[in-house]
Amino acid sequence: MIPPDTLFLGFLIIIGLCFGSFYNVVILRGLSGESIAFPGSKCPKCNTPLKWRHNIPLLSYILLGGKCSYCKCKISIQYPIVEFFTMVLFVCAYLKWGFTIKALFAVIYFSLFLITSVTDILERVILTKHAYILAGAGLFYSISALYYPSLINNLNSDGNPIFISISGIIIGVLVMEILARSGYLIAGRRAFGEGDSYIAGALGAIFGWKYILLVLGSGFIIQFLFALPLFVHNLYKQKENTAIIEFALFLVLAWILKAYSSSLGLIIYICGLILLVFIAAILIRNIIRNINKTSGGTYLPYVPALIAASFAGIFLWF
Repeated sequence: MIPPDTLFLGFLIIIGLCFGSFYNVVILRGLSGESIAFPGSKCPKCNTPLKWRHNIPLLSYILLGGKCSYCKCKISIQYPIVEFFTMVLFVCAYLKWGFTIKALFAVIYFSLFLITSVTDILERVILTKHAYILAGAGLFYSISALYYPSLINNLNSDGNPIFISISGIIIGVLVMEILARSGYLIAGRRAFGEGDSYIAGALGAIFGWKYILLVLGSGFIIQFLFALPLFVHNLYKQKENTAIIEFALFLVLAWILKAYSSSLGLIIYICGLILLVFIAAILIRNIIRNINKTSGGTYLPYVPALIAASFAGIFLWF
């Protein structure tokens, strides 16, 4: 006899895959402006309506060999990836928090995180309605924690959770807008899109003022680690030798200040820090100019990194 927990886990895997299939509809039709209910599923290439057997999450993609059953055009790998990751997130939420209200809210957060990340990666678009829903879910959770503390243990429970969430929204938006508008001083353009500020505010509703700065900072670190190789590669291709030298100086100076901070004199250490900040400012200016030159726009894709930090934050602090 199969244990009940194993049965429920199997059921959860199926539910997660089905929701992932639905999220693909939300993502693509949200970008195109179509209704998520009508018309029914169709091939995006030949517009032929699909049968039920073409819509089995993950399995249909494998059985069809990643091609439309009618026109034989390739099906985007986005479909099975979103379905798979949704299933994984559903299972992880259950394994972490069990069959609880907290797990339900975590699933809602994870779902919105995933949808927002994919729209940003695909079209560099942040739909404001997704940010509003995310902020609303965070505020609703805080209200529930205030009135039903026995059911929900909020990460902002050591204070008024509603006030902490609202403060988090304000701080998230303000920090992102200050950073975005600082791009005008460095490169004459915004450093981030406006959608990033909406998402930062929405995450502030979840994490509150106590954790939102940690999430934003972690997002910048993740973004830096992923963008760094591409940035250096672009500099090399464009023969920007001066920028490469500046970057090398930054790394060497940062390592010296870190490794010999105890043996350096106070005045030398302060002068080193000032020089490090100066080099960093030049690097940031070059990064923004490089992005504008190579992509033809002002957008710096920060939301996926921010969302990755949020996933980690939910598992660590929720």
